[in-house]
Amino acid sequence: MNTRIALPALVCALALALAGCGAGSAERALGRPAAPAAGAPRAPAEGAPGPDTSCPNVLASLRPTGSLPAPTALPAGSTMDTLRRRGFLIAGIDQSSFPFGFVDPRTNTLRGFDIDLLREVAKAIFGDAGPNRIQFRVVRNEDRTLAIARGDVDIVAETMTINCERRQSVEFSSVYFRAGQRLLVQRDGTADRADYSGGLAALPRGMRVCSVPGSTSIGMLRRQAPQVNVIEGDTWAGCLVLLQQGQADAVTTDDTILAGLQAQDHVFTVVVGDKLTFEPYGMAIAKNRGDFVRFVNAVLEQLRRNGRWGELYREYLGTSLGADTPAPPEAEYRDAA
Repeated sequence: MNTRIALPALVCALALALAGCGAGSAERALGRPAAPAAGAPRAPAEGAPGPDTSCPNVLASLRPTGSLPAPTALPAGSTMDTLRRRGFLIAGIDQSSFPFGFVDPRTNTLRGFDIDLLREVAKAIFGDAGPNRIQFRVVRNEDRTLAIARGDVDIVAETMTINCERRQSVEFSSVYFRAGQRLLVQRDGTADRADYSGGLAALPRGMRVCSVPGSTSIGMLRRQAPQVNVIEGDTWAGCLVLLQQGQADAVTTDDTILAGLQAQDHVFTVVVGDKLTFEPYGMAIAKNRGDFVRFVNAVLEQLRRNGRWGELYREYLGTSLGADTPAPPEAEYRDAA
Protein backbone atom coordinates (compact mmCIF):
# COMPACT_ATOMS: atom_id res chain seq x y z
CA MET A 1 0.00 0.00 0.00
CA ASN A 2 1.36 3.41 -0.98
CA THR A 3 1.11 6.15 1.62
CA ARG A 4 0.81 9.68 0.26
CA ILE A 5 1.22 12.76 2.44
CA ALA A 6 -1.01 15.71 1.70
CA LEU A 7 1.86 18.19 1.65
CA PRO A 8 -0.11 21.31 0.63
CA ALA A 9 -2.63 20.75 3.42
CA LEU A 10 0.14 20.23 5.97
CA VAL A 11 2.01 23.37 4.94
CA CYS A 12 -1.18 25.43 4.93
CA ALA A 13 -2.10 24.18 8.41
CA LEU A 14 1.31 25.25 9.69
CA ALA A 15 0.98 28.61 7.99
CA LEU A 16 -2.47 29.16 9.50
CA ALA A 17 -1.09 28.49 12.96
CA LEU A 18 1.61 31.10 12.43
CA ALA A 19 0.30 33.88 10.22
CA GLY A 20 -2.71 32.78 8.21
CA CYS A 21 -2.84 30.96 4.91
CA GLY A 22 -3.73 33.44 2.18
CA ALA A 23 -3.88 32.74 -1.53
CA GLY A 24 -0.57 31.50 -2.85
CA SER A 25 1.17 31.08 0.53
CA ALA A 26 1.18 27.27 0.33
CA GLU A 27 2.71 27.39 -3.14
CA ARG A 28 5.50 29.67 -1.96
CA ALA A 29 6.11 27.56 1.16
CA LEU A 30 6.45 24.45 -1.02
CA GLY A 31 8.73 26.19 -3.46
CA ARG A 32 6.15 25.93 -6.23
CA PRO A 33 4.90 28.48 -8.74
CA ALA A 34 1.77 30.34 -7.67
CA ALA A 35 -1.34 30.14 -9.85
CA PRO A 36 -1.69 33.12 -12.20
CA ALA A 37 -4.11 35.87 -11.33
CA ALA A 38 -7.25 36.02 -13.43
CA GLY A 39 -6.59 37.84 -16.68
CA ALA A 40 -2.85 38.09 -16.03
CA PRO A 41 -0.71 38.03 -19.21
CA ARG A 42 1.37 34.92 -19.78
CA ALA A 43 5.09 35.57 -19.89
CA PRO A 44 6.96 33.75 -22.67
CA ALA A 45 9.33 30.99 -21.69
CA GLU A 46 13.02 31.82 -21.89
CA GLY A 47 14.40 30.87 -25.28
CA ALA A 48 12.40 29.37 -28.11
CA PRO A 49 12.82 25.61 -28.54
CA GLY A 50 15.15 24.73 -31.39
CA PRO A 51 18.25 22.69 -32.30
CA ASP A 52 21.67 23.47 -30.85
CA THR A 53 23.13 26.32 -32.93
CA SER A 54 26.60 26.43 -31.36
CA CYS A 55 27.94 24.38 -34.29
CA PRO A 56 26.84 24.21 -37.94
CA ASN A 57 24.31 21.63 -39.14
CA VAL A 58 24.25 19.69 -35.88
CA LEU A 59 21.42 17.44 -37.09
CA ALA A 60 23.01 16.54 -40.45
CA SER A 61 24.07 12.89 -40.41
CA LEU A 62 25.97 10.84 -42.98
CA ARG A 63 23.91 10.11 -46.08
CA PRO A 64 23.06 6.46 -46.80
CA THR A 65 24.94 5.01 -49.75
CA GLY A 66 22.16 3.68 -51.92
CA SER A 67 19.50 1.23 -50.86
CA LEU A 68 19.82 -1.06 -47.85
CA PRO A 69 21.82 -4.18 -48.80
CA ALA A 70 20.59 -7.65 -47.96
CA PRO A 71 22.19 -9.22 -44.87
CA THR A 72 23.98 -11.69 -47.13
CA ALA A 73 25.35 -8.91 -49.33
CA LEU A 74 27.01 -6.62 -46.79
CA PRO A 75 30.21 -4.98 -48.08
CA ALA A 76 33.24 -7.13 -47.28
CA GLY A 77 35.35 -5.64 -44.50
CA SER A 78 32.66 -3.19 -43.46
CA THR A 79 31.58 -2.66 -39.86
CA MET A 80 28.33 -4.45 -40.65
CA ASP A 81 30.22 -7.43 -42.10
CA THR A 82 32.38 -7.56 -38.97
CA LEU A 83 29.30 -7.51 -36.74
CA ARG A 84 27.61 -10.20 -38.82
CA ARG A 85 30.64 -12.47 -38.52
CA ARG A 86 30.73 -11.86 -34.77
CA GLY A 87 27.08 -12.88 -34.61
CA PHE A 88 25.59 -10.18 -32.41
CA LEU A 89 25.26 -6.43 -31.86
CA ILE A 90 26.21 -4.80 -28.54
CA ALA A 91 23.75 -2.00 -27.76
CA GLY A 92 23.72 0.56 -24.94
CA ILE A 93 20.25 1.17 -23.54
CA ASP A 94 18.25 2.29 -20.52
CA GLN A 95 15.82 -0.19 -18.97
CA SER A 96 13.96 2.34 -16.81
CA SER A 97 12.73 4.85 -19.41
CA PHE A 98 9.21 3.73 -20.24
CA PRO A 99 8.11 3.69 -23.06
CA PHE A 100 11.51 3.86 -24.81
CA GLY A 101 13.41 1.22 -22.87
CA PHE A 102 11.90 -0.87 -20.08
CA VAL A 103 11.49 -4.39 -18.73
CA ASP A 104 7.99 -5.71 -19.36
CA PRO A 105 6.97 -7.26 -16.00
CA ARG A 106 4.59 -9.66 -17.73
CA THR A 107 7.26 -11.28 -19.88
CA ASN A 108 10.49 -10.14 -18.16
CA THR A 109 11.76 -8.98 -21.56
CA LEU A 110 13.08 -5.66 -22.78
CA ARG A 111 10.64 -3.56 -24.77
CA GLY A 112 10.31 0.02 -25.95
CA PHE A 113 10.62 2.35 -28.90
CA ASP A 114 14.43 2.46 -28.69
CA ILE A 115 14.67 -1.29 -28.09
CA ASP A 116 12.63 -2.10 -31.18
CA LEU A 117 14.65 0.32 -33.32
CA LEU A 118 17.77 -1.60 -32.30
CA ARG A 119 16.06 -4.85 -33.24
CA GLU A 120 15.37 -3.41 -36.69
CA VAL A 121 19.08 -2.61 -37.05
CA ALA A 122 19.97 -6.15 -35.95
CA LYS A 123 17.47 -7.60 -38.41
CA ALA A 124 19.08 -5.62 -41.24
CA ILE A 125 22.51 -7.06 -40.34
CA PHE A 126 21.67 -10.67 -39.46
CA GLY A 127 18.38 -11.29 -41.24
CA ASP A 128 16.58 -11.79 -37.93
CA ALA A 129 16.31 -10.10 -34.55
CA GLY A 130 16.34 -13.15 -32.31
CA PRO A 131 17.28 -12.90 -28.64
CA ASN A 132 20.88 -13.88 -29.36
CA ARG A 133 21.39 -11.17 -31.97
CA ILE A 134 21.70 -8.25 -29.50
CA GLN A 135 23.57 -7.98 -26.23
CA PHE A 136 21.83 -5.17 -24.35
CA ARG A 137 23.99 -3.28 -21.87
CA VAL A 138 22.49 -0.76 -19.48
CA VAL A 139 24.48 2.48 -19.74
CA ARG A 140 24.06 5.45 -17.42
CA ASN A 141 23.19 8.76 -19.07
CA GLU A 142 26.54 10.31 -18.20
CA ASP A 143 28.45 7.30 -19.61
CA ARG A 144 26.84 7.03 -23.05
CA THR A 145 29.49 8.82 -25.11
CA LEU A 146 32.25 7.18 -23.06
CA ALA A 147 30.81 3.71 -23.71
CA ILE A 148 30.92 4.40 -27.45
CA ALA A 149 34.41 5.91 -27.35
CA ARG A 150 35.85 2.97 -25.38
CA GLY A 151 34.22 0.42 -27.66
CA ASP A 152 32.11 -1.05 -24.85
CA VAL A 153 29.08 -0.92 -27.16
CA ASP A 154 28.57 -0.69 -30.91
CA ILE A 155 25.61 1.67 -30.73
CA VAL A 156 23.55 3.55 -28.15
CA ALA A 157 19.79 4.11 -28.46
CA GLU A 158 18.75 5.76 -25.23
CA THR A 159 16.59 8.88 -25.79
CA MET A 160 19.89 10.64 -26.54
CA THR A 161 19.65 14.25 -27.68
CA ILE A 162 21.88 15.27 -30.58
CA ASN A 163 23.90 18.35 -29.65
CA CYS A 164 27.22 19.95 -30.52
CA GLU A 165 29.05 18.89 -27.37
CA ARG A 166 28.22 15.22 -27.90
CA ARG A 167 28.99 15.44 -31.61
CA GLN A 168 32.62 16.12 -30.67
CA SER A 169 32.86 12.60 -29.20
CA VAL A 170 30.44 10.47 -31.23
CA GLU A 171 28.64 10.39 -34.55
CA PHE A 172 24.85 10.38 -34.61
CA SER A 173 22.29 8.81 -36.88
CA SER A 174 19.62 10.97 -38.41
CA VAL A 175 16.91 12.16 -36.02
CA TYR A 176 14.45 9.39 -35.24
CA PHE A 177 12.31 11.23 -32.67
CA ARG A 178 11.64 14.82 -31.62
CA ALA A 179 10.88 15.55 -27.96
CA GLY A 180 10.85 18.60 -25.69
CA GLN A 181 11.67 19.24 -22.04
CA ARG A 182 8.73 19.75 -19.67
CA LEU A 183 7.84 19.19 -16.00
CA LEU A 184 6.08 16.40 -14.09
CA VAL A 185 4.39 17.39 -10.81
CA GLN A 186 1.94 15.94 -8.31
CA ARG A 187 -1.74 16.24 -9.17
CA ASP A 188 -2.56 17.83 -5.82
CA GLY A 189 -4.66 20.84 -6.77
CA THR A 190 -1.71 23.18 -6.27
CA ALA A 191 1.33 22.15 -8.31
CA ASP A 192 -0.80 21.01 -11.24
CA ARG A 193 -2.68 24.34 -11.41
CA ALA A 194 0.31 26.66 -11.12
CA ASP A 195 1.57 28.87 -13.93
CA TYR A 196 4.62 27.44 -15.69
CA SER A 197 4.53 29.75 -18.70
CA GLY A 198 7.72 31.52 -17.58
CA GLY A 199 9.75 28.36 -18.13
CA LEU A 200 12.58 27.12 -15.94
CA ALA A 201 13.88 30.62 -15.21
CA ALA A 202 10.58 31.51 -13.52
CA LEU A 203 10.46 28.53 -11.17
CA PRO A 204 10.45 29.71 -7.55
CA ARG A 205 13.57 29.78 -5.42
CA GLY A 206 14.06 26.61 -3.44
CA MET A 207 11.83 24.42 -5.61
CA ARG A 208 13.18 20.86 -5.54
CA VAL A 209 13.50 19.60 -9.10
CA CYS A 210 14.77 16.11 -9.92
CA SER A 211 16.72 15.23 -13.06
CA VAL A 212 19.36 12.67 -14.03
CA PRO A 213 23.10 13.45 -14.35
CA GLY A 214 24.41 13.37 -17.91
CA SER A 215 21.09 14.40 -19.46
CA THR A 216 20.61 17.60 -21.43
CA SER A 217 17.66 18.29 -19.13
CA ILE A 218 19.76 18.66 -16.00
CA GLY A 219 22.20 20.90 -17.86
CA MET A 220 19.36 23.15 -19.02
CA LEU A 221 17.92 23.18 -15.50
CA ARG A 222 21.20 24.32 -13.97
CA ARG A 223 21.79 26.99 -16.61
CA GLN A 224 18.32 28.49 -16.66
CA ALA A 225 17.16 27.91 -13.07
CA PRO A 226 20.06 28.44 -10.63
CA GLN A 227 17.48 29.43 -8.00
CA VAL A 228 16.07 25.89 -7.65
CA ASN A 229 17.45 22.97 -5.67
CA VAL A 230 18.55 20.36 -8.19
CA ILE A 231 18.05 16.80 -6.98
CA GLU A 232 19.95 14.11 -8.86
CA GLY A 233 18.14 10.83 -9.43
CA ASP A 234 19.94 7.62 -10.39
CA THR A 235 17.29 7.00 -13.05
CA TRP A 236 14.09 8.65 -14.25
CA ALA A 237 12.13 6.03 -12.35
CA GLY A 238 14.12 7.08 -9.29
CA CYS A 239 13.04 10.68 -9.81
CA LEU A 240 9.42 9.53 -9.96
CA VAL A 241 9.84 7.79 -6.60
CA LEU A 242 11.29 10.97 -5.08
CA LEU A 243 8.30 12.93 -6.39
CA GLN A 244 5.89 10.36 -4.99
CA GLN A 245 7.62 10.43 -1.60
CA GLY A 246 7.51 14.21 -1.40
CA GLN A 247 11.30 14.55 -1.61
CA ALA A 248 11.03 16.43 -4.91
CA ASP A 249 8.48 18.98 -6.11
CA ALA A 250 8.94 18.23 -9.80
CA VAL A 251 10.79 16.09 -12.33
CA THR A 252 12.11 17.65 -15.52
CA THR A 253 13.18 15.87 -18.67
CA ASP A 254 11.85 15.17 -22.17
CA ASP A 255 8.08 14.97 -22.48
CA THR A 256 8.41 11.46 -23.93
CA ILE A 257 10.05 10.17 -20.75
CA LEU A 258 7.67 12.16 -18.54
CA ALA A 259 4.70 10.63 -20.37
CA GLY A 260 6.07 7.21 -19.47
CA LEU A 261 6.51 8.18 -15.82
CA GLN A 262 3.04 9.68 -15.69
CA ALA A 263 1.58 6.50 -17.19
CA GLN A 264 2.98 4.62 -14.20
CA ASP A 265 1.20 6.97 -11.77
CA HIS A 266 -1.55 8.63 -13.80
CA VAL A 267 -3.80 9.28 -10.82
CA PHE A 268 -1.35 11.37 -8.79
CA THR A 269 1.00 12.95 -11.36
CA VAL A 270 0.61 15.14 -14.44
CA VAL A 271 2.86 16.67 -17.11
CA VAL A 272 2.62 20.48 -17.11
CA GLY A 273 3.85 23.51 -19.02
CA ASP A 274 4.81 24.06 -22.63
CA LYS A 275 7.84 22.51 -24.29
CA LEU A 276 10.91 24.35 -23.04
CA THR A 277 13.45 22.83 -25.40
CA PHE A 278 13.85 20.96 -28.66
CA GLU A 279 15.28 17.45 -28.10
CA PRO A 280 16.11 15.54 -31.31
CA TYR A 281 16.99 11.92 -30.59
CA GLY A 282 19.67 10.08 -32.52
CA MET A 283 21.53 6.78 -32.16
CA ALA A 284 25.17 7.26 -31.15
CA ILE A 285 27.96 5.43 -33.01
CA ALA A 286 31.76 5.74 -32.96
CA LYS A 287 33.22 8.41 -35.19
CA ASN A 288 35.47 5.92 -36.98
CA ARG A 289 32.46 3.85 -38.08
CA GLY A 290 30.99 6.12 -40.72
CA ASP A 291 29.89 3.14 -42.80
CA PHE A 292 27.77 1.90 -39.88
CA VAL A 293 26.21 5.37 -39.46
CA ARG A 294 25.21 5.39 -43.15
CA PHE A 295 23.83 1.85 -42.81
CA VAL A 296 21.74 2.74 -39.71
CA ASN A 297 20.42 5.79 -41.56
CA ALA A 298 19.35 3.52 -44.41
CA VAL A 299 17.47 1.37 -41.87
CA LEU A 300 15.75 4.47 -40.47
CA GLU A 301 14.82 5.60 -43.99
CA GLN A 302 13.19 2.23 -44.59
CA LEU A 303 11.21 2.49 -41.34
CA ARG A 304 9.96 5.96 -42.28
CA ARG A 305 8.79 4.79 -45.69
CA ASN A 306 7.27 1.39 -44.91
CA GLY A 307 5.14 2.61 -41.99
CA ARG A 308 7.05 0.74 -39.29
CA TRP A 309 7.98 4.00 -37.50
CA GLY A 310 4.29 4.84 -37.17
CA GLU A 311 3.54 1.34 -35.88
CA LEU A 312 6.16 1.74 -33.15
CA TYR A 313 4.82 5.17 -32.23
CA ARG A 314 1.28 3.87 -31.86
CA GLU A 315 2.46 0.84 -29.89
CA TYR A 316 4.57 2.72 -27.38
CA LEU A 317 3.39 6.34 -27.35
CA GLY A 318 -0.24 5.93 -28.37
CA THR A 319 -2.08 9.15 -27.56
CA SER A 320 0.14 10.15 -24.62
CA LEU A 321 1.55 13.15 -26.51
CA GLY A 322 -1.48 13.93 -28.66
CA ALA A 323 -4.44 12.36 -30.39
CA ASP A 324 -2.75 11.83 -33.76
CA THR A 325 0.32 9.87 -34.79
CA PRO A 326 2.84 12.40 -36.14
CA ALA A 327 4.89 11.94 -39.27
CA PRO A 328 8.41 10.62 -38.68
CA PRO A 329 11.10 13.31 -38.42
CA GLU A 330 12.62 14.13 -41.78
CA ALA A 331 16.29 13.27 -42.08
CA GLU A 332 19.00 15.85 -42.68
CA TYR A 333 22.16 14.60 -44.36
CA ARG A 334 25.69 15.55 -45.24
CA ASP A 335 27.97 13.68 -47.62
CA ALA A 336 31.39 14.11 -46.03
CA ALA A 337 32.43 12.85 -42.63
